[in-house]
Amino acid sequence: MDDVLLGDLAAEHQVLDDLVAPLSAEVWATPSPSPGWTLAHQIHHLDVSEGAALLALTGRSDQIFSSGYWPGPPLPADPAEVLENWRASRAASLEAMFALDAKDPVIWGDGPMTCRSFATARLMETWAHGLDCFTTAGVEPVDTDRIRHVAHIGYRALPYAFRSQEVEQPAPLSELRLELVSPSGQAWTYGEDGAPQSITGTASHWCRVATRRMAAADSDLVTHGPLADAVLTVARAYLSDGAPT
Repeated sequence: MDDVLLGDLAAEHQVLDDLVAPLSAEVWATPSPSPGWTLAHQIHHLDVSEGAALLALTGRSDQIFSSGYWPGPPLPADPAEVLENWRASRAASLEAMFALDAKDPVIWGDGPMTCRSFATARLMETWAHGLDCFTTAGVEPVDTDRIRHVAHIGYRALPYAFRSQEVEQPAPLSELRLELVSPSGQAWTYGEDGAPQSITGTASHWCRVATRRMAAADSDLVTHGPLADAVLTVARAYLSDGAPT
């Protein structure tokens, strides 16, 4: 597998671990931005998701999507147990990814994706739920250029986003250019040069909109054209609101 990608995934794990590990039990029990979920629920969800990831990576996807796997076991009462469970499950799924080739298929949801794409999705989920945890803890997150993986999957998932929400595209996606500024000031672009419609702004805000952590109206993203407007309405970098996010 891609050592850089998996290194970035491990780094996102550690950033979130460093945030939540020293927090008091009171903060772990604080409501998060997800209705009905505390900070502990956020980490527990990541633990359950990593357990599902390990099943998928080891050829046992049928145990996830056809057997009532979700929402997983009950939330442990002790935050220390929640954290240790997540540490163990993420280590196991990372180890399984390191053992596979980047192009090896992993069955997830409706069909297969490459192991590289699967690892990217794991990073996206960790980062997105990490934002919820930072908000709950009252700490401002610091974005890094690791979010390029989130920006990429947000763009690549646009056909699925339109299809799954039954929204008709005003124009082919080939007519869209995405021009983003990374946290370090680099230019990240997606789509063809000279495309007639565009979305411009910071990668940080694009990633938040694509993971439904920020409303497009609250972002710095600027659209040109009806397709671009529609993209900000449907953008979603994960399967569905009822599946692991």
